[in-house]
Amino acid sequence: MHQSKIFLVDKSGQTWLPMTEMPYDQEVVLQEALAQYPDLIPGDQINPDNPRRWLLVKRELGVPGETGGSDVWSLDHLFLDQDGMPTFIECKRSQDTRSRREVVAQMLDYAANGTEYWPMEKLRQSATETAQQQDRDLDEAIVELLDDVELDVEWFWQQVEENLRQGKIRLVFVADAIPKELRRLVEFLNDKMNDVEVLAVEVKQFLGEGQRAMVPRVIGITEATRQSKQGASQRIINREIFLQNCLPELVPFYNTIFDKALSAGHMINWGVKGFSLRMQTPEQMISFAYGFPPNVFDFYLGYLAKDYLSAEAVQTLRQNLTADGTIPDRGQRTLRVEVNASNVKNVLALFDLTLEAIA
Repeated sequence: MHQSKIFLVDKSGQTWLPMTEMPYDQEVVLQEALAQYPDLIPGDQINPDNPRRWLLVKRELGVPGETGGSDVWSLDHLFLDQDGMPTFIECKRSQDTRSRREVVAQMLDYAANGTEYWPMEKLRQSATETAQQQDRDLDEAIVELLDDVELDVEWFWQQVEENLRQGKIRLVFVADAIPKELRRLVEFLNDKMNDVEVLAVEVKQFLGEGQRAMVPRVIGITEATRQSKQGASQRIINREIFLQNCLPELVPFYNTIFDKALSAGHMINWGVKGFSLRMQTPEQMISFAYGFPPNVFDFYLGYLAKDYLSAEAVQTLRQNLTADGTIPDRGQRTLRVEVNASNVKNVLALFDLTLEAIA
């Protein structure tokens, strides 16, 4: 079989060192290289106009299968880019004989459960531990990642959380060779999934006379798909579009929510699918509720507990919100309810209770 080559050329241009493409002896070689040199995921190929930069959260990050449950799976790497987009990385050698469908299904398991059940505290703690292992300060690493004096660390973590909650993530399959079957699956998923970016990265290894080179290449994104993804990420909805996407019978409910929040001096922040309701604290704006079409409303306690109310006050609010059974008492920070004709009055009453608690 013909083996591809690259050549290292010295400054004089007289000495050429041929290096031959070789498979990785072990998958861990590729995994360790990614952890040490995140730019092996070539951010300029993903977005030439705004190259992606990376912060490693953790290698072998556990993924639970339920709220508060133990880890069921282990993701090879979780990275965050400068926009706080979670980037799931799964490494496979070309010699891995498992079916391509199995590899894709495995990644989708990680994504579906990680976005739903990862506590933000776990991600922040994991990132802190990783930074310490690298002899770095996490906050300093985030500031360097952001490269924008107008942005801060808390803004970054809010972006991470909102991206997770909205399922705005990136899935990346990394291997020394991407077989055509996996390439086709990646291209199909990337074309059809609006919020999720699905990519494959080939990181070929070349060896020669004690030297090693690793050459990455992004697969699975056409220029048309890239423009579509970037455009979709920038399309922010408004009140009118949100209400059009909701159940018609719930339009009065959401209008009432909006009006009550604005009357109380709070702010509506629009995203690509839904909204968050934000209040001004002495330090920053924090979100206390979210809404997503067609009928989802979330009471969010995470920022209140951290930045505004005492632990006792947050616990009391939680007990009051779940007392009558309208809202299931699940989730460490989020109390989610699917609004319908039978519970809409109760949800509005609980919203009034929340506004009183944070006034």
